[in-house]
Amino acid sequence: MTALLDLSDISKRYDANTGVLNGLNLTVSAGESVGIVGASGCGKSTLLNIVGTLDRPDSGSVVFDGIDVLKLGAMPLASFRNDRIGFVFQLHHLLPQCTVLENVLVPTLVKKVDEKERALQLLERVGLQDRLSHRPGQLSGGERQRVAVVRALINRPDLLLADEPTGALNRAGADELMELLLELNRAENLTLIMVTHSMRLAERLDRVLTVENGKLR
Repeated sequence: MTALLDLSDISKRYDANTGVLNGLNLTVSAGESVGIVGASGCGKSTLLNIVGTLDRPDSGSVVFDGIDVLKLGAMPLASFRNDRIGFVFQLHHLLPQCTVLENVLVPTLVKKVDEKERALQLLERVGLQDRLSHRPGQLSGGERQRVAVVRALINRPDLLLADEPTGALNRAGADELMELLLELNRAENLTLIMVTHSMRLAERLDRVLTVENGKLR
């Protein structure tokens, strides 16, 4: 399989006494699903933020589909992130004043591309075709997370990053969302990296890696 992502010798410190990542290496193939687990505070979310270009390492390289993203300027990097990476977090971060459909279309405003038809298709795919005009406050926790997933996919990203996406859901809701992520991973050849505290869910992915002492094992 072709490597989509290659992290080499990644290190990140927050102060002189706190090193979170220390010479970490990671290669992820296109279409692969990878679970990242580890103790609280071990650097899982920091790793995901570096992969998603939301944070920069102190040293090392991040190559995404042959592009050294750390060499991109601010504007090209923002455009790259919007086009090629989707994000789903533990808290959905939906805009409370916007409808489901409006929330999904927010990432398309930068590109000024009409993706309404894709949005409608994806919302139907996740069973939210009857919730288009609802606002987040009118949805269940699981429904809000499904909206967040659709919003993350609207620009057809190559990589979906999910940081504890089931953390605020009950077991049934977590299983339902996990099934959706795996279905999208297969159907759209979407590369998926998910940080989770749940080994039960992580083991449903192609690989499970543990962050320990600043490295992956």
